[in-house]
Amino acid sequence: MSDQDKIVEYWNRRGRGLSEVEWTEFYQLLVPLLMRTRLPAEFADEARRRDLVNIFFQDKVFLNAATTKAGPLVHAHALHAYLKRFASDLLSEPETSPSLDTIGLREPAAPDFPAHERLLREAGIDVREAMRRADELLGMLNAGEAAYLRHNTCANREESEPISIIAQRLGIGTAFHFKARKLGITRSKGETYRGYEQTRIGRWLVDVGARLELDWREEIAALLILLCERVRSQLRRAA
Repeated sequence: MSDQDKIVEYWNRRGRGLSEVEWTEFYQLLVPLLMRTRLPAEFADEARRRDLVNIFFQDKVFLNAATTKAGPLVHAHALHAYLKRFASDLLSEPETSPSLDTIGLREPAAPDFPAHERLLREAGIDVREAMRRADELLGMLNAGEAAYLRHNTCANREESEPISIIAQRLGIGTAFHFKARKLGITRSKGETYRGYEQTRIGRWLVDVGARLELDWREEIAALLILLCERVRSQLRRAA
């Protein structure tokens, strides 16, 4: 079976469920194909194009696999048109949409946490319950996901390591970016909250009472700082 035939087969079967090995191979086959898509000039930069492809895979291939209304694929090259449409939709979104990177995911230590706690209580969020659920989330992470949070997302800026370096050290493989996005820590600058509730951190935010809306920017930032404080707390206990 050719690589393109495998892409078609995985696409058409994804709604019924793929194994982790199959999802990884699907990603590895699809990325090189989509990187050759003719896209608007805004995606001429290879890094930005790669990020677009990763976002597309997460939002339009993986996270909506069970609910998608897209029909069966006949030829893999049809996915070029899907990616072009996705890119156009992103470019047409308001530029004022916040990115998860700018609302707290990369905050260093939070010296004024009582102020964050007060903000959350005023928003109707039970801080103790949020902390308990944060600990539950952290307890379910595998070694790679935990390392991403400890050494990248929740590390001080001067100590933060690139996701790719962490993945290389742990032998995670080429799907590291896909795994990081599934966790919810590699949102692009300017990316909206759309679909974020389907990531693990996004689900935690919703579960503790947050609304993934622009008006909740400060509350979400406070919750993300709380999550990172729980990560640091675990590190201190393990030391």
